Amino acid sequence: MVYIFLVLVIFPSQIQSIGKNEYNLNVPTSVISNEQLRGPWTSGSGSSLIFYINPRIIDRTARSGDPGEEYAKVVQIGEKQSFQILIAPDAGRGLYKAPARLQIFVNGKDRPEYAEIPNFPLQRWTAVVIVKFGRRFNIYLNGKLVVTHVCSSMPLFDTTQSLKVGDRRLSGTISLMSLSSSAMTTDEVRSLIRDTTDTSGKPRMPFTLSNLFSSVFMTLPHGWWCSGACCKKSLPIRPMEEWSTPYA
Repeated sequence: MVYIFLVLVIFPSQIQSIGKNEYNLNVPTSVISNEQLRGPWTSGSGSSLIFYINPRIIDRTARSGDPGEEYAKVVQIGEKQSFQILIAPDAGRGLYKAPARLQIFVNGKDRPEYAEIPNFPLQRWTAVVIVKFGRRFNIYLNGKLVVTHVCSSMPLFDTTQSLKVGDRRLSGTISLMSLSSSAMTTDEVRSLIRDTTDTSGKPRMPFTLSNLFSSVFMTLPHGWWCSGACCKKSLPIRPMEEWSTPYA
């Protein structure tokens, strides 16, 4: 006899997927409107932005005399914060790493502040979590805290600009963007990244039929849902390019 169980596995309610599953970094695109961004990103209990990125620099030409253009804006959180990768010819990291930073405009200052990442991976998947609470920004790469920056004043938030991704000087993919209206802890970030990436660092679904069978049905008493050798085989996790189910 075969028994069928329906199990729903989702993220906690405070983490919401935003936009499409995947965007081309070469095409500047608005992901969500300012109205959709404002609530989670200005939450009094903090905020977290999650995304998975596989970037490649295709144009290292920096515009002389135009400050800031030596950095490509990978993710623009309105116009007051942006995650950037250095594309200038003197980046000095070759094909596989480049300096990156989070640009932050704060109250009472004309010039932005920066949370610097000396070596950001290129041409491979990296899970990025940006956690904001008050004046503090924590940046996690693949579940590891790599930068903590405490702003000199409260971060600004504009009331007109959306959340955007992409720069025409880049190629590659950014996937599975999510927003949380709370400041995730280090343990929560580690757990999230562990559950949403495979052993090569590629993002994967937190819930698929394969995961359901392997993680839930395999724990049922032998004979409840299958018989013979099939219970001894773990089903594979489908990589990102095979997804057909919406994220979250």
